[in-house]
Amino acid sequence: MKRAFLLIVVALLVLLAVLLFNTLKVKEPNETVIPLPVFESGLNESEMTARLSRALRFATLPDQPQAFDGLHDFLRESFPLTHARLTLKTFGHSLLYHWDSGKDCAPTLLLAHQDVVPVSSPDAWEHPPFAGVVDSQFVWGRGAMDDKGSLMAILEATEALLADDRAPACDVWLAFGHDEETGGSEGASRMADWMTEQDLRFGLVLDEGGMMLPGSTLGIEQPVALIGIAEKGYMTVTLQAHAEPGHSSRPPAKTAVGDLARAIATLQDNPRPAGLSEPTRKMLQQVAPYQPFAKRMVFANLWLFEPLIVKQLSGKPETNALVRTTMSPTLLRAGVKDNVLPATAEATINFRLAPGESRESLLAYLEQQLPDSITVTPQDTFLSEPSATSDIPSPAFERLAGLARSLPEQPVVAPFLLIAGTDARHYQAVSDQIFRFMPVALNQDDLPRFHGHNERLSRAQYPRMVSFYAGVMLGAE
Repeated sequence: MKRAFLLIVVALLVLLAVLLFNTLKVKEPNETVIPLPVFESGLNESEMTARLSRALRFATLPDQPQAFDGLHDFLRESFPLTHARLTLKTFGHSLLYHWDSGKDCAPTLLLAHQDVVPVSSPDAWEHPPFAGVVDSQFVWGRGAMDDKGSLMAILEATEALLADDRAPACDVWLAFGHDEETGGSEGASRMADWMTEQDLRFGLVLDEGGMMLPGSTLGIEQPVALIGIAEKGYMTVTLQAHAEPGHSSRPPAKTAVGDLARAIATLQDNPRPAGLSEPTRKMLQQVAPYQPFAKRMVFANLWLFEPLIVKQLSGKPETNALVRTTMSPTLLRAGVKDNVLPATAEATINFRLAPGESRESLLAYLEQQLPDSITVTPQDTFLSEPSATSDIPSPAFERLAGLARSLPEQPVVAPFLLIAGTDARHYQAVSDQIFRFMPVALNQDDLPRFHGHNERLSRAQYPRMVSFYAGVMLGAE
């Protein structure tokens, strides 16, 4: 008994020593800061803001082709040097610009999209969603954050560099899709296919996705700049239940609506397994040096504490999405009259696939969880597997991180898994260095503005976006 007790004590001491050793190894790194470029010709902030405001007035919705035509005319008018010096190839309403640097090195690809999502409740907005209202602090309008703000900032950066007679470090391509919000099949997908045919290979691809958030998001004091190194997949299925129709005064023990409700409840009660994907693991490791000692010990020893971290992350909707494939019932259809039992009931379920998940594994899960009375039909109109994870550290990632650290917020930079989808997923055949980051600082209460009410962009931050994108194009200069 005494020998066993001593062995337990020794084992605990060894464990403690390992934990402390790993924790003490974690120190704040000496990180590179790349200054944002300064323009000799200057940036006229009021004129830039006015141009962004005008761009937001074009309601570039899927059923409004004339809005895209109007936007394109406006871009040609607003950025004359860009349209004189860069070549432009169109793919429907998508725009692909090429800036030839004259240098033989891996080019850079900057992405943004022109289209916006519809506005469901315009009366709930403080300002009309397509008026481009400018006040002392913000530019208001659908697309300000998602994603005309980035599109316009990229073009402003290009125009300003041309005005200063400065060339990019390597060739720069600008790809502005017109159907990102509906999957990108006619825009980004076609542009990416053309690039593949041209044997183009990019050293860096940058799209929307991450942003700067308060450090409290990850338990640290400093703001954190989250740069997406991967994104989740997308798959939608239809669940259908069948039953005998009849009069609601004589309901059977089981109904189509009841069976469907039980099926949805079963999926919600039995979610996909949770775990730390490579991007989430790297995010935690990156912020570990800035944590209080106890949390630093946890993050420095994921081999032991991963189950604890996964349990904590699973407890909140915003972090649960980082650790597993999620499901969301979004549409329900059943019945034609209040006193008639429907023969069928349908539910549309949207899944966001975590790294390691696939269409096949998800369908196998649904077959296992649901009874034979429920028919599962994948909607193949849009399906995206989880993206590959960009390998870091890398020169491309450090280039973005160095520029981000130069922003006034002086954030801690961390990689992360983007839980939404972007056009970047279409470009995986032309680069293995794909990142998702928009150089703006937001608060948690700003996040519902994406696809929600009162979308807006800070006037003070907009010129910094322009400088950031210029820095990406200039590279090491």
